[in-house]
Amino acid sequence: MELSTQTHLKALRGLLMFRQQGLQADVHAAEMARQLAARAEDREVTDRKDDAARGQSVEIDDAQAQRDLDELRLTEAALYRMDCGRYGDCAACGEPIALQRLLAQPAAERCAACQAAHEQGLHR
Repeated sequence: MELSTQTHLKALRGLLMFRQQGLQADVHAAEMARQLAARAEDREVTDRKDDAARGQSVEIDDAQAQRDLDELRLTEAALYRMDCGRYGDCAACGEPIALQRLLAQPAAERCAACQAAHEQGLHR
């Protein structure tokens, strides 16, 4: 493997690990906030308007937490592929994923063309 490739892999691993740590902290903070809110909710006297606002806030928080969990799984999967020597190869066509794509989206599983085809298939 070329030195420049090794340097790119090291930089990409650093990006993935940095993102993984940030996501883990976000997921932990969201769980702690959810627990605190549940305790406070048990003690509060509320009306229907408060309940509706709280329900809407909970839905938004849950969606954000799910997005973070999904991204964390993708990040961890990319680190696993890196450890197995399969990182950077498209999961669909097997061709190398462009370095620019990996720099922009280090956890990418597919090349841009295969990702576009995958997304079009999901939206049909």
